[in-house]
Amino acid sequence: MVEPHRTTDQRLATLRQRLANVPHLPGVYIHKSSEGKVLYVGKAKNLQNRLRSYFTGLERHTPKTRALVARIQDFEFIVVDNENESLLLENNLIKHHRPPYNILLRDDKTYPYLKVTLEEEWPRVIQTRRRKSDGGAYFGPYSNAAELQATQSVVQRFFPLVKCTPNVFRTVTRPCNYHSIKRCLGPCKLPIEKAIYSDLVERVLSLLAGKTQELGQKLKVDMQTAAQAMNFEKAAMVRDQLRALEKLAQQQSVTLVPGFDADVIDFAWSSSAVAVYFAVVRDGKLIGGNAHVIRDGLERVVDLSLDDKSQPARIDMEAKSEFVFQVVGQFYSTHEIPPQVFLPTGDDFLSAEKKEGLNLLLKALENEQAERQERSPKDIQLTCTLIPGISKKMRGAQRKLFVDAFAGLCEMVSENAKTKLQESINADDAAQRRMSGIQEFLSLPRLPNWIECYDISTFQGGSTVASGVVFRHGLPAKNEYRKYTIRDVVGQDDFASLREVIRRRFREERRHEIPDLLLVDGGEPQVREVAWVLKSLGLDSVPLVGIAKSRTRSDFRAKNIRASNERLVLPRRNENSELNPEQTPETRILQIGSPEFQLITQVRNEAHRFAISFHRKKRDSKSLRSLLTEIPGLGPKRRKVLLTEFKSIENISKASAKELVEKAGLPSAVADNVIAFFTANAQQKKGSTESG
Repeated sequence: MVEPHRTTDQRLATLRQRLANVPHLPGVYIHKSSEGKVLYVGKAKNLQNRLRSYFTGLERHTPKTRALVARIQDFEFIVVDNENESLLLENNLIKHHRPPYNILLRDDKTYPYLKVTLEEEWPRVIQTRRRKSDGGAYFGPYSNAAELQATQSVVQRFFPLVKCTPNVFRTVTRPCNYHSIKRCLGPCKLPIEKAIYSDLVERVLSLLAGKTQELGQKLKVDMQTAAQAMNFEKAAMVRDQLRALEKLAQQQSVTLVPGFDADVIDFAWSSSAVAVYFAVVRDGKLIGGNAHVIRDGLERVVDLSLDDKSQPARIDMEAKSEFVFQVVGQFYSTHEIPPQVFLPTGDDFLSAEKKEGLNLLLKALENEQAERQERSPKDIQLTCTLIPGISKKMRGAQRKLFVDAFAGLCEMVSENAKTKLQESINADDAAQRRMSGIQEFLSLPRLPNWIECYDISTFQGGSTVASGVVFRHGLPAKNEYRKYTIRDVVGQDDFASLREVIRRRFREERRHEIPDLLLVDGGEPQVREVAWVLKSLGLDSVPLVGIAKSRTRSDFRAKNIRASNERLVLPRRNENSELNPEQTPETRILQIGSPEFQLITQVRNEAHRFAISFHRKKRDSKSLRSLLTEIPGLGPKRRKVLLTEFKSIENISKASAKELVEKAGLPSAVADNVIAFFTANAQQKKGSTESG
């Protein structure tokens, strides 16, 4: 690794010397920072030539590449046997490390999914806005809330799966009302065969996957079989499922031929962002859509010199192909790959080389998914045409109907991408106005694209915590939020707690990561404390501001204090812009309703919310941990093993007796005591809620 304190010329010279050890072979390379953080992952047919291009001819690099090279302190490389292996390895490394200089596809959490909780003993169907690799089956996301509610309603009414959470499931004493109205089989207390329940789950999976024709045929056979066996109750239940299935199928907004499984993808481009929309078609029906907006990594793709960011972008076609390759590859590394994937037409969209590479990557990802799911891999076909191969098997009117329906679907996907892009541009414009207002109001040297805010939360000196929230380009960057448990402060001392948090935030390995604006929740005392810390760390350049309520009395007899504008507190600086904490800070009044007021209060409120939620969770966890001492047979060693194995009290409360025995090594009797403790605790909470 290059020594971080060397000059730029020395650093580049050392990196160039290392190139002699890099082979002229295909592989994957990794650029790293001085802290060992992965900055960029790439692949190359010739590793030495590609790596050499970074450290020579710097004047020809794009601004983003120059910024990357300025941070590279080390690089690694992995030689691979073939292109297929390099495609998959690059994709996996990007997914694992999330490098800041790669094009990253982030999940759009705007739309919800339906999830079948296959990881649970008795699976159920729930709504969620976050897709995880937890063994569950996810369907969607649903851009139409009415469609999601209709689908979930059909499942809840006609497919009697469990409705309650595993914790409630364990604590009930009798089947609930859902069982009484035949919307749950009641496995919590009734002897239900696993095979019967599993068959019900399979039907729900088929329904949500859009395989309505296949499921319908199976339901008809089951209904006839039940009727012939004179099991009329079951026959009636299956009949209702069949009717619900037919009604749901009629509600599909786009219908193609049965058996047609595909994803249709389109992009919308501007000079500030790119929107991509994935339409999901299963068994000929549109069952969901997935929208993403990407703002990072566009320097090489689009011309950023356009003043009007809403205008169509001037695009570098080679870079565009690489961009499409990265986005589609990342999407399918976490989503099911259908037999056919359709991209927009034209060689200018995806070069022949990139199309071949993407085909290889999709097939490699499908093989990986098939092996994980213990099934045979599907034959994947990537198509850059509006006419799917399946249409060639049709003739006459049927072919025309299908082609027209598919063309309508492609047009809808294109419009959805454009709409998503316009929504993003509108949001960016609003954020730009707010950030410009803050810059002007506070006389900041640059636009506050990167804002951090810190808040302390405590209650009677116990479980003191802090939150750090981050806003990028005027929007919350929740993956960068941080929680702090105060370690070095005894009792209630908000000032000492704030000093500790700021020191930890600007520890040596992160000292160069300077936000455009640092907010603290508090007035003059808090700002002075933080200013002393920043000065001691040599960080006088950090733009520091405190935010506090500005309160006035309506008249001298008023008992209540009326809230008015916000008060911003700025530390004093000398003629060299160095912090001067000894002097009384400057106060500026932020007018209610102004663009800068909207963003600053949003950031402060988010920091406050995040701190309080963390504090409550920690306080509740601490309370339960102390209660663990009341469980018979659970001494200090066993409590430590439990927390080590299960990570949290919540996980312990959800564990079965078998898991407690196998993972934590508890005797069966002690495991039963743990189950009984959490069962009683849940019932007590339920009782207090109902009485309240």
